[in-house]
Amino acid sequence: MRVRYCATLALLTLPLGCNRYDLFRVAGYQQESFSNRADVLFVIDNSDSMVEVSESLAVNFAAFIDDLGTIEDTRSYEDLGDAVENYVDYVQNRTSFVDYQFAVTTTDVDNHAGKLLGGLVRRTDDGLADRFIKNLTCEATCFRDDLLLPQDPGYQCGDPLGLFLSEDYLDCVCDGDWQGHCGSAIEEGIEATFLAMCRAVPNPPLDCFEEIVTPEATYPAKLTPGDTLSNEGMLRNNSNFIVVVVSDEGDGSRRLERESVPDQYVNLFKQFGRRMTWVYIGPGLDENNQVICPGTATDWGVVRYNYMAYTTGGRVVDVFDDNCETQDFDAALGALGELLQNLLTSFPLQSVPVPGSVIVLVDGKGVDEATVVDQDQFGLDVYSDGWSYRSSDNSIEFHGGAIPPYDADVEVYYHPIDGIPRDLPF
Repeated sequence: MRVRYCATLALLTLPLGCNRYDLFRVAGYQQESFSNRADVLFVIDNSDSMVEVSESLAVNFAAFIDDLGTIEDTRSYEDLGDAVENYVDYVQNRTSFVDYQFAVTTTDVDNHAGKLLGGLVRRTDDGLADRFIKNLTCEATCFRDDLLLPQDPGYQCGDPLGLFLSEDYLDCVCDGDWQGHCGSAIEEGIEATFLAMCRAVPNPPLDCFEEIVTPEATYPAKLTPGDTLSNEGMLRNNSNFIVVVVSDEGDGSRRLERESVPDQYVNLFKQFGRRMTWVYIGPGLDENNQVICPGTATDWGVVRYNYMAYTTGGRVVDVFDDNCETQDFDAALGALGELLQNLLTSFPLQSVPVPGSVIVLVDGKGVDEATVVDQDQFGLDVYSDGWSYRSSDNSIEFHGGAIPPYDADVEVYYHPIDGIPRDLPF
């Protein structure tokens, strides 16, 4: 009768008396699909209006890395008992750190076309923050030849970046080659991301190599098959791909005209079969979807990035403060750090579940199914805290306060439509 009791109540309350075997009997299949890998691509606007923004990003990046935190392995391996205990601990707490890597490209499609600048920077690399700052400042930032930067005569080569960028620092880390690198006045962050992904996979979609024909213009293809895997390593297997666009403009990607919703790119990204999350650090919008701070950013271009962020569970951070001055990047990087800490908002399922059979646990506690409470500015459903089933990619998506932290144990049980597997998963 115990199993029947659980079958009656588990879908509603998940009583503690139901162990994993009971849950398997109730729901039929256990799905655990967590990856602690985060492949982060920074897409930097390298137009000449971005110097202050890039400087703030560089100055705050080292502190951001420190804030992410690491858990050092100080456990003992003296005997077999230690080995067994540590193995069990590793399996149960396999997500105790985020295995991140960072890459940089620019919004300049004509000159860079999604190519990584300076190579990948991995979590295990020595001087991780310094290497990222070098990639950012030496190759992805526009320093006009007539721009005067402050001097720092006391700077010694090898010292970390202090509270500001100086000519002395840049001369050292960039070997004197830091001026220039100014990109197109048309910022194409979404197209640049697509091309970066094209360069990262062994079998890119055909769209990567075809010319783009629009009512306004015809654009020759930026890539050839010879560019395949020129960004090798940027997208790892079973990783979470996080795109961070940093710009004081909106998106002007060439496949679109003035559409606010970039559906064409959404379909292009689907071809890669990757989990994507977007972070947009750029001009803020008011309640009417109009740019708050005066400038050259278009409303529809900024809305595009907002759409990508909102529909992928990402973040939007205003690059300007209340006085329309460049905001300190500490807050922006804090939002990114929070996203990395709460690494996943969606968990793909291996089989399509029977409706009503899904049971979700986080750290052994049942999570309620979310309900639709509103619609957002794009007409998409807004959910209460909890989980929902997303049929478009057959996944369980978490919302609001129910998003699990990166070190949580997430379990999803369900009846698969194609039959209950014979092998117990535990």
